[in-house]
Amino acid sequence: MARIAEVAGLQRFSNHAFLFREGEDPDFVYSFIEGGIVLVGGADGHEAVIEFFGPGESVLLPAAILSLPYLLSARATSDGQALLVPASKLRQFIEEDAAFAAQCTRVLSRHWRGLIGQIKEIKTHSAAERLAHFLIAQAEKATGSATLILPGMKKEVATRLGIKPETLSRTLKKLRDYGVESDGDSIRIASLERLSALVNTVPSRAPTRLV
Repeated sequence: MARIAEVAGLQRFSNHAFLFREGEDPDFVYSFIEGGIVLVGGADGHEAVIEFFGPGESVLLPAAILSLPYLLSARATSDGQALLVPASKLRQFIEEDAAFAAQCTRVLSRHWRGLIGQIKEIKTHSAAERLAHFLIAQAEKATGSATLILPGMKKEVATRLGIKPETLSRTLKKLRDYGVESDGDSIRIASLERLSALVNTVPSRAPTRLV
């Protein structure tokens, strides 16, 4: 932690601003302290949302470790602040510190499981099941009631789930039977246990997931 603190810096970002863009060389690994971002791929007008990230999560380990260009762009979904670790220093620490390298391995393992979980959901689950998984993961607890704010615009959430925005709206209405009510970006879940009955696998989301 002390070695990271010596080389890292803080960066504030504004809502809708791009922190980095697809194809750029990886100068830093980003760890988020406040606010959130969405990782997107493709050109404007044909943009695919890959994942949302918030406080306590990090992105771009693979690009930094391999010294390869970013595969995705990061756009802020709110004002926030990130800790930036230089990619060259990250590679140095991995070479010199076995404990640090082991922690990076655990992070990358979660990245892999998160990626496989997304692919599996898109290929094997209905829109309602995908949305239920997503909402349960956002709640960050397994029992009781929950109120949450979607991490991005509804059209971004729809793209993340591999469905159209109008399908998301229809699916939210279907989930009323499972105690889910929506008001704009605010979602109220009467019983997480009841919503979990819609799905029969554990949600794939875990801290520090993709890219």
